[in-house]
Amino acid sequence: MKYITVLFLILIASYSNFCYPKKGAQFIRHEHDLDTSYTYFNSNGEIIDSKIGSYSYQQIIPYGSDSLDLYNIVHYYTETDSLKSNGYSYNFNHPFEFGVKYTGEFVSYFPNGNLESLQRFDEYSEPIDSSYYYYPNGKLKMIVVHQEIGKKMFSGTTDTHPFYLLYLDSVGNYLVKRGNGFLRISGPGDSYIEGELKNNKKEGKWSGWNMGTFYEELYHDDLLFQGKRFKKNGDIVLYFQENMESIATYPKGLQVFMRGLYENLNISYDLIKGISSESISVTFMVDRDGRTRNFRIAEQVPLKFREQLVSAIQKMGNCIPAKLQGMEVNVNYTIPIRIK
Repeated sequence: MKYITVLFLILIASYSNFCYPKKGAQFIRHEHDLDTSYTYFNSNGEIIDSKIGSYSYQQIIPYGSDSLDLYNIVHYYTETDSLKSNGYSYNFNHPFEFGVKYTGEFVSYFPNGNLESLQRFDEYSEPIDSSYYYYPNGKLKMIVVHQEIGKKMFSGTTDTHPFYLLYLDSVGNYLVKRGNGFLRISGPGDSYIEGELKNNKKEGKWSGWNMGTFYEELYHDDLLFQGKRFKKNGDIVLYFQENMESIATYPKGLQVFMRGLYENLNISYDLIKGISSESISVTFMVDRDGRTRNFRIAEQVPLKFREQLVSAIQKMGNCIPAKLQGMEVNVNYTIPIRIK
């Protein structure tokens, strides 16, 4: 007889700081491609509900015989269906970090088809070798060398640190050489951070824009002394090195969440006996208010089964929302559930 196991040790968390989903549970998938999940974005990187009006869309495709082994994550520009980025991700990415964690080669392109970046990651999603970044006109923008600095404390895997070898403007003038100079790093939409590097370490005041607000950070020897977030209502939020980034957490702890979700998953054998997959993956968002919403599932399962999965997660109540640089942010989680 089949039974259900919730595999929390291989939970994937991805940072999505510009998400404004509608209320209620939603499953976003295409009937013609039952093993592929889709996410749609506007030009600022905000997740939206459909391809209509989107700037780009992302496919997450199970790769290989077991959908829990490896995912191909492919991003396209909606208007032209041209490739925006392509990479792979293992399901055991660390749950306590923001962002999709890639493995192997990751490549991205501008809307005009020119190469935007070329990066490589090891099997634990640590950047390795050298990363190359370009401007839309094809000129070289930046070379980052990932230097091995030791082993991570808990996992024992290789830890690397970026060395900013070169950074140039769009006409070829050098702004950073061998870790010294003025560096500007751009993100989705209008987001950026910029400041001075001394011996490859952040020094002095750095400033930037993301999540719709301006912020300033003071560094010494690459350590954050203090950050200030200037909110639209006039409030100033202070943050420091120790609380610059925090994940969404369940108030009573992960073990209580695990036990509670397992108890809530009261799914009959009749609902799962026809499921061909050995496992399914449920993706959901923990929003700025700590609520779980925007549920998605890649595999083909009965509608009633999906509804019970959503109900089981929502019965656990609200989480403590994730924070980044003094602001509550949305975080996507994927829970692989094995059916035996």
